[in-house]
Amino acid sequence: MTKEELINLCNKWAKIIKVNPKEIRIRKSKKWWGFCTSDGIITFNQALLKLPVEYAEYVVVHELLHLITPNHGRLFETLLFTYLPNWEQLEASLDSFATEEILC
Repeated sequence: MTKEELINLCNKWAKIIKVNPKEIRIRKSKKWWGFCTSDGIITFNQALLKLPVEYAEYVVVHELLHLITPNHGRLFETLLFTYLPNWEQLEASLDSFATEEILC
């Protein structure tokens, strides 16, 4: 996946979820796959570009949902299940990529 494809994926999901990120960034990190600031800036780890698209899609949806709810509470999980019913499997597998030094 290219940076442009990741940004396009984010824009596609933003329309589906009906949110509007202020800015989308792609940066290198050893600690996180993505994060969303309180002012609507979403940053993705460039390591996502190396992963299968379904994992990037999970991270995109996860971060976009933080524009609706800032925490990982009941509403957040309900929304994740609504948009990605298999999110728990994706999250568990994504954690295994981190241990395979993809983040390094």
